[in-house]
Amino acid sequence: MSEREKRTIKVFIASPNDLAEERRKFRDAITVLNIGFGDGANVEFIPLGWEDTLASTGRRSQGVINQDIDTCDVFILTMHRRWGQDAPDAAPYSSYTEEEFHRALERWKKSGSPEIFVFFKRVDAASEADAGPQLKKVIEFRKQLEESRKILYHYFDSHQSFLEKVDRHLRAFAKDELPKADEQREIIVLPIAALQEVEKAKQIALQKTEEARQANEVAEAARLQLEIMQLQMAEDAAQLAMEGKVEFAREKFTKLISKTKNLQILFLGFEFFYRTGDLASTRKVLEKWLSLSGDDNISEETAAAFGNLGLLYQILGDLHQAEEMCQKSLSIYEILGHQEGIANQYTKLGLLYGILGDLDRSEEMYRKSLAINEALGQKEGLAINYNNLAILYQNRGEVDLAEEMFRKSLAINEILCSKEGIAASYGNLGILYEIRGYFDQAEVMHKKSLIINEELGRKEGIAASYLNLGNVYLKRSLLERAEEMFLKSLVIEEVIGHKKVIAMIYENLGNLYRTRGALDQAEEMSTRSLTINEALGCKEGVASAYGNLGNVFLKRNQLERAEMMYKKILVIQESLGNKEVIAKTYANLGNLYKIRGEIDKSEEMYEKSFLLFQKIQSPDHMKVYGLLQDLKDGDFR
Repeated sequence: MSEREKRTIKVFIASPNDLAEERRKFRDAITVLNIGFGDGANVEFIPLGWEDTLASTGRRSQGVINQDIDTCDVFILTMHRRWGQDAPDAAPYSSYTEEEFHRALERWKKSGSPEIFVFFKRVDAASEADAGPQLKKVIEFRKQLEESRKILYHYFDSHQSFLEKVDRHLRAFAKDELPKADEQREIIVLPIAALQEVEKAKQIALQKTEEARQANEVAEAARLQLEIMQLQMAEDAAQLAMEGKVEFAREKFTKLISKTKNLQILFLGFEFFYRTGDLASTRKVLEKWLSLSGDDNISEETAAAFGNLGLLYQILGDLHQAEEMCQKSLSIYEILGHQEGIANQYTKLGLLYGILGDLDRSEEMYRKSLAINEALGQKEGLAINYNNLAILYQNRGEVDLAEEMFRKSLAINEILCSKEGIAASYGNLGILYEIRGYFDQAEVMHKKSLIINEELGRKEGIAASYLNLGNVYLKRSLLERAEEMFLKSLVIEEVIGHKKVIAMIYENLGNLYRTRGALDQAEEMSTRSLTINEALGCKEGVASAYGNLGNVFLKRNQLERAEMMYKKILVIQESLGNKEVIAKTYANLGNLYKIRGEIDKSEEMYEKSFLLFQKIQSPDHMKVYGLLQDLKDGDFR
């Protein structure tokens, strides 16, 4: 291959006919990938599918389609509800889609090629519980893939998330950075409290069953026996999830949720679907929970359902609906006088107001929660609120106060032997050290956090550790290691569905690509971050995206567009009070005015930046001081 000749990668897509839109979007994704990534990496992706056979032969010939499968480098199977078109001439396979997959798989077994990716579009739990013949085959196929541990498979919810997964996997394939399938084995550990409630309910049902039998109440004994079977099935599903047999657990939970009226089972089902990122099923569980407990009932069960709906809406990005749910939950807990529930909702509201940029109101909620937890002697609640207050003070640039709160949180978590809490404290101290420029200490903290989260199997914590390590490596200019960390974090967060964190990762990738000089990629990532944050109403995230876009425009010498971005940041951040970001923005404006030759304005911006950085004890104050001195020493006047 000559130095200038592009490497070609043939990508075949197979799917049943209920994914026609994804097939069309797939080709658009390949075009975009070739223009951006492909040109930079000297790679050209060539999309293939049965449409190409039609175009070249004028007839649908499975034999010709199979020739493309025999020469492709990547085989993508996409499935939703249908198994595929009946194939009476393709025995032993029951559909042409199945034949295509197994043809690719047999070739892979012999030669290690093609690379095979399988993407399943999520199906709601109710449909899976009452699956027809086609969907049953899809569910059984998922379980076979999980047991084999040979093929990578992932879920997607929309056209956009499908395209993002295709884009990310093809990039990783081209760069030879794909993880092995057995490294993707998912283990879901459900909360002990939820399992204990199920076990407690089972023991009560066993006792009542015996009483019903002795009283010769046949119908009641039969009803209780059914409830015991369902509770045992829930415990079995939780055990399967912990063993990594998530598809088998999913099958049991979907059947349970459709039939049960037991709130303990619904609580466990909620935790399972939430932790696997199946937010549509999570919502269905909570809606059923609320219908059973009564949405106008003054009870702990109804309050808990509203509180969990608030959490769900926050993840989905509907922050105002999230606030409404949390307020409903809070009102019920206040009527009941349930202090622990009141404190928990104050904490959730504090987080919400923090995302919305209302830091004063956020602090008020945390302080209220802290006071209740102190009165109750709830150490876990104290640790959570000290941690949340620390993050708030960090955002305000009150670094010493932030460190004091983090240390208090860590001390309590160590007393409690709470590994999850200790991991969070290590991660947050790492971020604090990073802000101060102590990168070695920051890396140590983040690695400690990662080790604990991996031991616990906490996907959310693992993703956060990867993201934090990526930030440290980025500031050290270790770009390859930073990108690796960001992409690992993105893989996990896409499963979890935390839009705010996904936006943050895009933002960091944008910063990384800008540092590399890949300005088109940088703009694409920052724009993705901006879109998500605008939808969330997250002012802090919007400001960060503006900052990255401003930096891209500055590098392109598009000074008016850059200035507009920086000024937008100042408007937002002056209301949020994040001194570090304000200081960085002043420095960027100083750079911009210097390029324009507006030296007085440049000096003014640098001085403002220097004073703020100095106030928050950031090492960046010396860098800005150098810029200011260079400006003053230069013969500009």
